[in-house]
Amino acid sequence: MDTSWIFAKGIAIGVAVAAPVGPIGLLCIQRTISDGLPTGVATGLGAALADGIFGAIAAFGLATVSDQLMAHQDPLRIVGGLVLFVLAYRAWYRAPPEMPSAPVHVRILSGFGTGLAVTLSNPMTIMGFVGIFAGLGLSDLNAGPVSATQMVAGVLMGSGMWWLGLCAGTQALKPRFGPHSLAWTNRVAALLLVGFATVAIGGVAI
Repeated sequence: MDTSWIFAKGIAIGVAVAAPVGPIGLLCIQRTISDGLPTGVATGLGAALADGIFGAIAAFGLATVSDQLMAHQDPLRIVGGLVLFVLAYRAWYRAPPEMPSAPVHVRILSGFGTGLAVTLSNPMTIMGFVGIFAGLGLSDLNAGPVSATQMVAGVLMGSGMWWLGLCAGTQALKPRFGPHSLAWTNRVAALLLVGFATVAIGGVAI
């Protein structure tokens, strides 16, 4: 199969995996509004890297790694849920925009790390990649490392493009938000993050 076509499909897969509304999308919106576009984009790029890692695991047929992730999905769910609870707490008690905050580089690194960690804590993502690959007829990628590499690169680009577009759109609408609206945005984000955390931990097998 033409590797450029696989790369294009990889972009489509990256967008498809990133697009559903979830905790990362919520964090990208909330951090773009509160901390600025660079922090929001950094959060999304952290998630894109995690998507690329999961995509590589599925594309290169690393069954052992995949099996280990699924075998430890309950602890990962708990860790991911606890991280979301912490983020919800921080969002709820977020300082008003006019008050000093952390330096830009610290916020960017924090955003990237959060996006990466939260996405990696959801091992079910890899099953989504496996299902999408099979559905698009890409299950034979294991036989071609060059094709698999092209696909993973496409996933990274597609996911990154989605987060960049989401944050850019949020930034464009940001002037409509006053200080009072920003405070309520943080409160709503906190409540939704609590919901995602509850679902993550609630899915742990007893």
